[in-house]
Amino acid sequence: MARPQITADIMSTNVYSCTTEDHLDFAHKLMREHNIRHLPVVNSESGDYVGLITQREILKQAFSAAAKVGIEHLEEAQKSVSLKEVMSCDVETIQPQLPLLEAGRYFTESKHGCLPVVVDGKLKGILTSADFVKLAVTLLSDG
Repeated sequence: MARPQITADIMSTNVYSCTTEDHLDFAHKLMREHNIRHLPVVNSESGDYVGLITQREILKQAFSAAAKVGIEHLEEAQKSVSLKEVMSCDVETIQPQLPLLEAGRYFTESKHGCLPVVVDGKLKGILTSADFVKLAVTLLSDG
């Protein structure tokens, strides 16, 4: 097996995502079911990548809602919050041919845990810090 060099070599291409029409409860459920921390958000009409919702944002919104309506009404409160209202739109995106060294530097220099991979506005995959941990384990195992 050739040594991975670019983002496309290790990124996940089978990516769960939400649309701008989805609500917080759906994103929360999807993250729990698939044990993921980042969900790209795509435009419900065009399919273009528009932002990201993270586990951190979902927790922040849950604490805020629980403080306002109580824990017993949290699920109902999450159903009324559109992802358009809470997603991050200013998330750095990358191309599949980005060298892994550059992507790795991004993770070491920022507090972000993922980089959506976007080509011509369309989501093609996601690169996470966990992908780098898997790469490290593979390289160390082959050692």
